[in-house]
Amino acid sequence: MRTLALLLAFVAIAKVSTVQWLYRSASDDVIVNAYRPRALEACSRDARRVFGLDASAWAQPTRIHLEIGRRIDGVQLWQVDDPAWSQRWRNPFLHLTADANGSQYRCVYDVMAGTASATKI
Repeated sequence: MRTLALLLAFVAIAKVSTVQWLYRSASDDVIVNAYRPRALEACSRDARRVFGLDASAWAQPTRIHLEIGRRIDGVQLWQVDDPAWSQRWRNPFLHLTADANGSQYRCVYDVMAGTASATKI
């Protein structure tokens, strides 16, 4: 009887984990595809301003992934009154990577603010 209860608990945990993984994967894909054109445009503007890159660097297929929250030192999960809490724990950011002129460039696009920040790797 104990073995059956453990087996059922394991199956329930596996089901919930699979559903959560599928939900997160699908929502990540939807957010990336919805904001891809805006992110590419903002990143090309910022890279042109900072590094003098033309728009063709970001027109090539670039690697994009979604991250919820930005790693800001000093903002803990329980510090909900901190003005940077939403940016650290809640807001979505798209991370783009492009290759141009033999160098790699990384850009972080803030979906909520609509701003981009490009850096050279």
